Amino acid sequence: MDDGARGAVPQAATAGEYVALLRDVRRCSGLTYREISRRASAAGHWLPASTLATMLGRITLPRERTVVAMLAACGVPDVDRWVETRRDIEARLSERDRWETSATQTTVAPAARQPSPVEPVPPAGPIPSAEPTSPADPAAGSTLPTGSAPSADAVPSADPGPSADSTPTVRPVLPERSRPAAPRSARRRLRLAVLAVLGALTIGGAGTLLPNLTAAAKPSPTEGCPLVLRQGMYGPCVLNLQERLVARGLDVPVDGWFGPGTTSGLIAFQALGSLPVSGTADGQVLDELASQPTVPAAWPEDRIGKYLRRAFPEDPSGAVEMARCLSELDPYRVVVVADGSRRWGLFQFTDTELSRFGVDPRTALDPYWNIRTARNVWSLTGGFGHWQCAPSPSM
Repeated sequence: MDDGARGAVPQAATAGEYVALLRDVRRCSGLTYREISRRASAAGHWLPASTLATMLGRITLPRERTVVAMLAACGVPDVDRWVETRRDIEARLSERDRWETSATQTTVAPAARQPSPVEPVPPAGPIPSAEPTSPADPAAGSTLPTGSAPSADAVPSADPGPSADSTPTVRPVLPERSRPAAPRSARRRLRLAVLAVLGALTIGGAGTLLPNLTAAAKPSPTEGCPLVLRQGMYGPCVLNLQERLVARGLDVPVDGWFGPGTTSGLIAFQALGSLPVSGTADGQVLDELASQPTVPAAWPEDRIGKYLRRAFPEDPSGAVEMARCLSELDPYRVVVVADGSRRWGLFQFTDTELSRFGVDPRTALDPYWNIRTARNVWSLTGGFGHWQCAPSPSM
């Protein structure tokens, strides 16, 4: 890891920026996920390669202990500054969540809590008017007692002027209805309408609660992806493929680029699962990645070293160095050469050799078979001259 990357001070305001800085640290370290996992274990941390790959493939804030383990394995000196930056981001996220929750509870209040205007009940009897009826009003006249009728001989007076002892006539008036409450604001009506729509979507026509529509409507990770993913592509679809391969126990980079490392892991998955070996990912491969169990665990380096020294007692160090040069001691290493042929396993046997030995690619990735076959070739040729030690391309 270069000095600039070691001494860099983390400056990130969001979880996505923080994870991006962690990816830069991993890339500058030049270490694979498996090497970082081994170094973390040696430093007393627990960091599986799959956990590391998943963390660097997301944009959510990773756990503090995972960050510490990775930084310690990569040799970053100022881990405390990284931890402090992570805690600042976590505090801001928590504060934002509390503010949004408080704002939601304040603005979205149930409509039942709003007091409805109470309409006054009209009195049982007529309410007299406060003002006397004008004499010029043609509808004015003497009031009759309740239940009485005018006499047939009654003749209206020609001059109905007011007399000195007459009292002002009153007429019953109906009580004025209370003014309706002012309409709610448009914003509140819109909010209630949205709540009503959500309720209608959640409750079925028969009144039964429907399944979680939010989860059902969540788009598939492969939605909008090409029908076939192949080497040279880049983007979230490739990132999803890489995360699935890591989840199945294969050591591939999780960077969104379909490079040689992704091709190697994909071919190994196809071979170990007895699938057609194409090095490309179509719908069938993605379905198998989602349903198949984890591939058999790859041998760790110390176990491979012990078995190589036991199989090659005449030159144990030479056997280990040759296998390291050819495959970096990765029993699932598959390399596609320029002519399209492939080399398999620890000692990188070619397709032609597999055909001559009468084995399939799944068998070629078995470290027992690969090392025993290499021993037989070594016995026939008298050394490691059968192999040209050209290091495998960077994965």
